[in-house]
Amino acid sequence: MSDDILNIYVLSDSTGETAINYTKSITAQFQNLKINIKKASDIKNEREIDKACDDISKNDLIIMTIANFSLRKHIIELSKDTNTKCIDLLGDGIRAIEEITGEKALWERGLIRKQSEDYFSMIDAIEFAVKYDDGKDPRGLLEAEIVLVGVSRTSKTPLSMLLATKNYKVCNLPLVPEVTLPQELFEVDSKKIVGLIINPDKLEGIRAERAKIMGLGDSVYSDEERIEYELNYASEVFDDLGCEVINVTDLTIEQTANKVLDIVNR
Repeated sequence: MSDDILNIYVLSDSTGETAINYTKSITAQFQNLKINIKKASDIKNEREIDKACDDISKNDLIIMTIANFSLRKHIIELSKDTNTKCIDLLGDGIRAIEEITGEKALWERGLIRKQSEDYFSMIDAIEFAVKYDDGKDPRGLLEAEIVLVGVSRTSKTPLSMLLATKNYKVCNLPLVPEVTLPQELFEVDSKKIVGLIINPDKLEGIRAERAKIMGLGDSVYSDEERIEYELNYASEVFDDLGCEVINVTDLTIEQTANKVLDIVNR
């Protein structure tokens, strides 16, 4: 066998990277062996299997990561018909865990890839939330899946970040009476917009503490009349937008996030 080439057919219903890495790990133990790896990924039917293995012959090896039962069975029968060995990398491991734990596996294809895609989607959403935080760029309003509007200190930013970890692209916009609202806001579907309101006494306390931290002392920022003025202005904006409104006074960020998702996913 030392003068021959070992053909290894790597068959996968996903990317095949798991099987490839496994193959490289075991073949690295044979320094004098010539290896020829033939990979077929994203396999969906028996025809693709037959095409990938059309030149398979005795003493070749199949290494597969296939979740679908009928496709795995087809490959095992193929290996028997061609007198080739078959390593069911995914199936053997899953069956072992099933036997040990008594739990039943999902046997679904591409779950690892889906988890990776979900992860990178979350990263994109977080970057989006940072980029369009606090009305930095009104163009984000038209790209967002959720738009949060409210006066200062209604938890728009932390709420945006929490929703981003749930894979939602969120843009938030502060409502300041003296600042003209961007036209883009009125082009957003009202179903995507959520207004945040808060009890004036609670907001006064939050702002007073914030002003103290920032060394502002007595400031119009935490003035009772100013707060009433801003909240009345916010209510008028919410009416103009025709959006749903959440009172965040007694809610945690997590509770508010759940209410936001209930609204936008109706």
